[in-house]
Amino acid sequence: MPVSTRINSSMEAARSNVGERISLLLLTLILLIGLGLRLYALNAGLWLDEILTYVNYAQMPFGEIITSYDSENQHFLYSILARASFLMFGESNWALRLPAVLFGVGSILALYLLGQEVANRREALLSAALLTFSYHHVWFSQNARGYSGLLFWTILSSWLLLRALRNDRSAIWILYALSTALGIYTHLTMVFVLFGQICVYGYQLIHRRKVEWIGWWKGLILGFGGAGLLTALLHGPVISQMLGTIGGTEASVVSAWKNPLWTLLEIIKGLQVGFSSAVIVTGALFLFGAGLVSYWRTYKEVDILLLVPPFVGATMVISVGHHLWPRFFFFSLGFAVLVVIRGAMVTGRLIGKMFKLTKTNSERIGTALCAGLIIVSVLSVPFAYGPKQDYNGALDFVQANLEPGDSVVAVGLAAFVYDDFYKTGWESVSTLEQLNLVRTRSNRTWLVYTFKPVLESVSPDIGKSIQRDYLLIHTFEGTVGAGTVYVYRVDDHSK
Repeated sequence: MPVSTRINSSMEAARSNVGERISLLLLTLILLIGLGLRLYALNAGLWLDEILTYVNYAQMPFGEIITSYDSENQHFLYSILARASFLMFGESNWALRLPAVLFGVGSILALYLLGQEVANRREALLSAALLTFSYHHVWFSQNARGYSGLLFWTILSSWLLLRALRNDRSAIWILYALSTALGIYTHLTMVFVLFGQICVYGYQLIHRRKVEWIGWWKGLILGFGGAGLLTALLHGPVISQMLGTIGGTEASVVSAWKNPLWTLLEIIKGLQVGFSSAVIVTGALFLFGAGLVSYWRTYKEVDILLLVPPFVGATMVISVGHHLWPRFFFFSLGFAVLVVIRGAMVTGRLIGKMFKLTKTNSERIGTALCAGLIIVSVLSVPFAYGPKQDYNGALDFVQANLEPGDSVVAVGLAAFVYDDFYKTGWESVSTLEQLNLVRTRSNRTWLVYTFKPVLESVSPDIGKSIQRDYLLIHTFEGTVGAGTVYVYRVDDHSK
């Protein structure tokens, strides 16, 4: 080998090593910032689903957790980790949410690994940074539910799938099976992700049909077969309970929430929170489209993993008449971030071609566009720390304004919160007759409720009475959709 060639090779290797060390340093910084953002204000008040987890599952012994499925609110792996957190740190809001924080930070690292697999180091770092400062990611990383865990397992299993398809190592297929099974054990919508991953495997079978693929069977047996076996073992103790619970009427009481148009509008509202304005949302959607096209040309598997699971999930959820919550699609966030970052880089290259710029300057423009998205996202992070549902605020307000002879009534979903969690001793009613009975023996009757669409659907007569007879005293807003806590009062001094 000529001396000049050896020198050039050594210089390239040195530059690569320096670049790798800088990337690891930046990644470490991103992860530390991500952890700090998700630990901040972690002990704030809980919202309804978190309270259900706290009361119904996190206080259970481990043996009861793994054998109990009486509600879709049961996210097995999260309940187990929340229980472990309680045992280690004591019962508190922040301890309940700690597993969500760790899953959230873990998903940032997993996205970096996936980004390196499907793109390059620059796009991987930029994707990790955008996810770190995502309003939605911070919000769900402080939500004591299985969704940040679902995102983590989605990204990790997809990374393992693509690596396994690249080198056919049995150990990676087994790790893929384990991560997929744990994802399903965290949240059942991981099944939709699995369907997308099976489509990726099918695409590879078609793509390699003219090429000898010795290890093709490993994916079927060790990967998908292993995931199925582990899933069956984990859910074996509760299969009969699950069949009687999933898709039940308990979770499907508001017809508007089963409308795909409502879901789409809620997603758009969420984008406006995360990207500040409709103009920036429009720009982000343009970059998203550019990224989709680019990945379809270079790495179709990313588009398949992004688009197939939400489509399958929406179709199945709608077909069973279940509420189509926007959070059911949170597992797609990692792929969406990768696609937007790719779109920004592609746009930078297009701008560079238009103005006949060098490749380096074109890359800088793309990086600047990514930085702009990250900065806008940073500005949205503080909104994630607002109360998800301000039950504490409503409780303090009512207690501070009570007078002798007053009664307080909690209606609908608020009744569980104030009775089972806060243990206020307030009266709970489920019928208009019960509510009117309280009024007959009270000078003033305070009434607290939340999730107005649910109350109007389940107890329309109470809803009409509230609007007709009661005076709205105060509203306590939250970041959960329709999660405002209402405080009403009626004065019956003559009784």
